Amino acid sequence: MLTIDENPCAPVYSEDSTATAALNEFAISLLSGGHVNLSIARHFQIPTTNTFVVVAVEFPASPIATTANRAAAIVEARLKAIRRCLGAECGFPVPALLGPIYGTILIPGSSVLARRTHELPALLSAVTRQAPTAAAVESATTAIAEAAATAHELLDLAIGLRKEPRLYELGELALEYQITRPGPGRDQLVSLLEPLEEHPELIHTLAAMICQGFDRKRSARRLCVHPNTIDYRMRRISALTGLSVTHASHWRLFAAYTARAFVRAERAHHLGDEAR
Repeated sequence: MLTIDENPCAPVYSEDSTATAALNEFAISLLSGGHVNLSIARHFQIPTTNTFVVVAVEFPASPIATTANRAAAIVEARLKAIRRCLGAECGFPVPALLGPIYGTILIPGSSVLARRTHELPALLSAVTRQAPTAAAVESATTAIAEAAATAHELLDLAIGLRKEPRLYELGELALEYQITRPGPGRDQLVSLLEPLEEHPELIHTLAAMICQGFDRKRSARRLCVHPNTIDYRMRRISALTGLSVTHASHWRLFAAYTARAFVRAERAHHLGDEAR
């Protein structure tokens, strides 16, 4: 098992506070309007391409430390290791704004890593010990700010819907993305399942059915119940919500559940922020 100090990627530049500050300045200039700082790009030999792949990423929690100073040291070591790994993969330092939990990575479109972004979680997991969740959006250099906002929205969506940790692109989450946009449409979808709030077993059954592609036998195995129980619960869902549970209506159940799950995740996140 790799430890935080056993980074498998060799450093491609001297890791110090001055270099990190310069790379942060380069990333901020791109995120602030697509301006390429040529002096920094030339110093670090970063390609000045017309496109970037913007990656929003959530890092798994750091190992628990006994003291605040130790925790800060672990986080700092991990962020340096992530930068070294990205740099070794590309052959030059990759501009990125990295924090203890979230990060924004800007990969030049001409780089090798830009063509292999789906491998990024596996590369980072060698440093973080757990696969991170990430979302990638390809963008023109002049539109990086908008692409970063979309990438982080997709990341929040993947996390809120409890998707498996890996890298997602807009095409994979386009339907969920549209369903969860704030507005009266989403509010209406969420309201469709309000009659189920006092029946958690029905919510769990609907979640299992959606996860299993509305296959009653697989859903029954997942919930450790008889398939007839699934049929009974789905009829109860229909009776309480007025929604049909036939194959042709599965998309409405999917849309309503997706909207509800995302809104609940948003509320839980906001309550967590207030508690802190």
